Formats: sequence, structure tokens, C-alpha cells
Amino acid sequence: MPRPRTVNRKIPDLPRGMRKVGAVWYWRGTDSLTKEIEAKLREAGLRMRCGTTPVQARVWWEKHVSPALVAAVPDDDVVGTVEEVIRKYEADELPTIKRDATRKEYEGRIRRLRLKFKAKRYAKTEVQAMLPGYLSAVVITQHLHENRDRAASANKDIQLLSRMFRLARVRWGLTTFNPCDGIEYLPETPRDQYVSDERYAEIYGVASPVLQCMLEISTQTGAREGMIFDIRIGDFNEAQIELRVTKKRNDKGYITKAYSMTPDLWQALTRALELRKKNRGGAASLPSDYLFITKQGKPYGKEAFKTLWGAVRKKLGLQPREITFHDMRAKAASDSDSDVSAQELLHHEDVKVTKRVYRRKIPTGTPLPSAIGGRGNS
Repeated sequence: MPRPRTVNRKIPDLPRGMRKVGAVWYWRGTDSLTKEIEAKLREAGLRMRCGTTPVQARVWWEKHVSPALVAAVPDDDVVGTVEEVIRKYEADELPTIKRDATRKEYEGRIRRLRLKFKAKRYAKTEVQAMLPGYLSAVVITQHLHENRDRAASANKDIQLLSRMFRLARVRWGLTTFNPCDGIEYLPETPRDQYVSDERYAEIYGVASPVLQCMLEISTQTGAREGMIFDIRIGDFNEAQIELRVTKKRNDKGYITKAYSMTPDLWQALTRALELRKKNRGGAASLPSDYLFITKQGKPYGKEAFKTLWGAVRKKLGLQPREITFHDMRAKAASDSDSDVSAQELLHHEDVKVTKRVYRRKIPTGTPLPSAIGGRGNS
């Protein structure tokens, strides 16, 4: 049975968290605040059954949930501050993010923004923004420069804050001014770590058999670790392999990138298939089954992969950011014949991104002949 929706599109005025199961409406929390309220209501012995009609559901919510929200978010403390905008975003936008990893990332950014700006008052208009005491572009820029040691992350924090204020302006009607407009973001220096063939051989030599297969796939195709985790048995044959690129989404949630099969790539894939058979459930496989599974028969994820990569770091004595698995993607780009071929391999829309971020090998050139006697006479 499909999971019931938490928002009824035909009745958009119902509070978020309302869902209909059969003929009955139920409510559940959708963010940290409302989940806490739900837990307290359940502890008090209250059922989340709201009634059989939208009107009854609304009345139930107004009776039980609304007072708890008012008590948890007193207007005197919140209205007119950045905390009001953050809470509005948490209630309206954060639950709509489908990918768990993205939602957790945003929750972390919200915690940092709340720590720094929650008590700051925001200007309702551009004229008001010129008065002292309101959050301004100058205050935000100063915060960025205080965090210039983590430039990329700090920039993304403020980009999220800007997104909140855009919603506050065009959707929630809280203000007509976005204090993030005109911000001078911190310059971001691309990572320049290039993994040489000799260094790669060292990493490959101490890696587990499963990680060796992943390394070979990444350095030959430029695939990210998430793309490798997502390879299914039916995705490859002796002619080609198709990888899912979730960074570029369509109605399926990904686009497909096809690569011609090579002997080296085929060797890595077939070896991974043989290793798979040693794990629970790995002997009986379907085309839709994942190629890489743990000993417990579960698909690889970030936590399981950390164990594999952590063992490599420990054996080679690597610092946390000295060499990352993502550097293998950069090695594939750097070892390509040209910028265009690297762009095609990594599936970038703009070759500038490929050149700036992923082409890390130091270029070499041939010295000119001596100028004594004139080069033209040589």
C-alpha cells in the first residue's frame, strides 16, 4: 500500500501533517517542533485521530496542536527576528526535501544560521534596513569573512539564508527586503590534490577487494561514489555500462550516462560480481539488484563506505582530507587527453567547471631551443 500523503492537494488549507487513511483523517509532526508536540500529546494519552471530515480535522488541530505551537513559539520573542523566518522555512520547506542527505545538510546549515543570526531583527522594507539594529549586508559580509577558513560551506550557509528571505518576500509576505542581496561572497579555491599513478598504486594495494573494484570504476569513468553505490547488475554488459547521475534530475530523479565497455572496466565489474556472491543473498541476483552489497546483503551507503576508506587512510597514515575518494574522479579528468574529453567523461555541462575543479595534473611543456644564434636558424 503506498504511503499516504502528508498534504492533501485537493484541500490545501489543512495544516501540514494531515493525512487521510481510509475514511479517517490523522495528524503527525513533520519537523522537529511538531514532532516534539506530537510526542507530548501521545504521552498525555491523546490519539492522533482527527475525524472523518476536513472540518473535523481542522477543529481537532486548532484544539490540540495550535495552542502547543503558540506556547512553543511566543510571538513576543520571535516575530520580526530571523528566528521567525527560519522557523517558517523549517515548517514549510524543509519537510518537502526528499533526499535524506540533502535535508540533513540543510538542518546543519540552519543550526549555524540560528546560532549567529536568530536574535537579529530583519527589516520590513529597504528604508528600514538603513536604520541601525537591523540585519544588513554588512553584518552578513562580516560573518562570511570571520569564516573564510571554510569559505565554500560559509557561502552555502548564506545562500540558504538568502533563499529564506526570498520566500519571506514572495510567498510569506513578511518583508520586501532581502539583506543577502549584494553580498560579496568569499572566493573559493578549488581543491588541487592530484593522485599520481604511483600514489594510486599504493592506495589500491592496501584497499579491500571491494574497494579496489570501486577505485577502478571511479578512475576509469569519473563516477562519484554515490553513482557507484547505485550500479545495478542489469546496468552493464560486454558492450557498455549505464550509470545514474542523480546530480542532474528528471522526472525519474536522475539521468543516465552510458559508457562504452573496456577490458579493464569489464574486469573490475565482473570481479565485483564475483565478490558479491560471497555475501548474504549475493549468489541469487536479479538485474535490479545492487552490484555492491555488504556482508549483511545490504546496499552500500556512506557509513559502510567510510569503513572501507577509513582502513586505507589508517594503513597509509593519511590525514582526514589529504586524499579523498572524490579525488579519484579528479584523477580520471586529469588523466584524460583533453579538457573536452574530461568534460564528456564527467558529464559536465560547462567545460569551465571541468578545467577549474577537476583538471589537476601539472601541465608539462617542451623547452625551446637556445636563442643564441637565433632560434629560426635551428
